[in-house]
This record gives sequence, structure tokens and C-alpha cells, in this order.
Amino acid sequence: MTNIRQKFIELIKSRSKENSESLQDDFDKRRIGKCLETLRTELDSFIRVLYLGRISDFNERERLIQQTLSGEKWTVLTANNKWKQVTDKDMVDKAVELFGYVQYVYKFGCGFIHLSKFHDYETTNPFDELNEIEKIDVKQYLNQFHNFPIDDELNVENITNYIPKIFEKTSGNLACYFGQILSNTMIDM
Repeated sequence: MTNIRQKFIELIKSRSKENSESLQDDFDKRRIGKCLETLRTELDSFIRVLYLGRISDFNERERLIQQTLSGEKWTVLTANNKWKQVTDKDMVDKAVELFGYVQYVYKFGCGFIHLSKFHDYETTNPFDELNEIEKIDVKQYLNQFHNFPIDDELNVENITNYIPKIFEKTSGNLACYFGQILSNTMIDM
């Protein structure tokens, strides 16, 4: 195990600990938009680890980790032999290979990171921005992993009490994959 991988995992653990504390504080004070923003931040770590874990070239994986530790954006070499920045979409697409719901949670959470009408969640339903298939997928995820009643309307009020559980599940899943990164093995399903 290289020191670089350990430093990377420690960085993520530190971020997750801070996210957990922030989420609990915001949840206790009913700052639900901030909770969703924090959940999206944790999901960012999750998709980064999944992205790395799906790369079979372990030298490439370490190069990307080094870019994080050096404060650089991730880049990949294209088929045309040019460097291209890795986008959130690139990472989400890799994560979706394993977990289909990731794209919807990520998309929804982005509405709370960027200033948007999602912040008016007390008077309008931000879930209305999802199409019907996305809503069904989110409901099925919530039902499968958190026992959300499938017939309940998908809105902020109805999911509020599930937010800490969703965070714990995301954070726990993230921690499960640290071993693959540290031992240079693939994340497969």
C-alpha cells in the first residue's frame, strides 16, 4: 500500500466526519436544504471512489489520486492523445454502472449546492423537476433501503426524516470501498 492512497483515504474520512457532524447539526436545526447539500457533498466522495475503483490501470488510479493531493483537477488522456478534464458527469456515469440511483440523487443534490429554485422547497416541490422515471427510481431506492412507503408523494417534507439514514448508507458504502482503493483491487458488482 502506498502512502499516497492512504493520504487520499484519510482526506475522504476527514471530509466524511465533517459532513456527518454538519448534517447532524443542520438536521437538529431543521436546515433541510443544508442537509441535502451535505448529502450531495458526501455523494461526491462516493462517486470519486467508485470512479477510481472502476479503473483497472492502477498507475492511472494513483495519478488521479496524486492530482487530488496536489490540488489539481482530474484529467484523462483521450483516444486522440489529448488531456481532458474528468467531469462530474463522467464520474456519475461510472457510478451508475454499479448503482443506478446515484445519478438522480446527485442531480437532485446539485440543486441545493447551486443557487436554484430548489431552495424554495418550503413552497414548491423540487422533486417536480425530476421526470416520472427518475421519481419512481428514487422512490424505489428509498423504499428498498429505507422502507419509504412507495405510495407516499416524493417531496422534501416526506423524505426529511430519511435524510440521516440516506447519509449513513452513503457514508457506510463509501467506507466499504476504501479497502479496494488501498489494496489496488477493482470495485465490481
